[in-house]
Amino acid sequence: MELIPVTLTVISPEDIEDRVNHVKKSDLLEKLVVRLCKETKDQGGVLTETDISILLRLSGAAISKYVTGYENRTNKVVPRAGTEMDMGKTLTHKRLAFHNYKKKIPTTENARLIDHTPESTDRYIKDGTRVEKLYLAGYNEWEISFFTGIPGYVVKEYIEIIKEYGKERTDKNAC
Repeated sequence: MELIPVTLTVISPEDIEDRVNHVKKSDLLEKLVVRLCKETKDQGGVLTETDISILLRLSGAAISKYVTGYENRTNKVVPRAGTEMDMGKTLTHKRLAFHNYKKKIPTTENARLIDHTPESTDRYIKDGTRVEKLYLAGYNEWEISFFTGIPGYVVKEYIEIIKEYGKERTDKNAC
């Protein structure tokens, strides 16, 4: 991985205003973590949660809590090594891409919403539809993972979306 220099805003005028207005410390830190990730991406770089942990002198668990809390609340992906480089168990972008596809959102809009290229968005959709076809044909998670080469934890995530979508459709049809 190539290292590049980036300039980060550790304290912004908005941060000062938030402190004056007695915004909770956890909310301030969440905004800071998200801002650092976005600024880094805007400059062509990427931070890991460990990088942020070192910069802010906070535990990795705390950084992860801020990131996942933001992502769950806003349905927006925070750009960091896991999401940008498709590493580890960071699945929100895959989840959102496939979920948006199931909601009939066009690929270009879907890609914009998850802050990814249309090509990577299409790849997540293709993987999701492969998993869906095998799952609906009666194969289990292990078999689907074996047949597709998709890691088991990713297959499980796609199956959760498929079940969720199936439940939504059943609920709508009951109305």
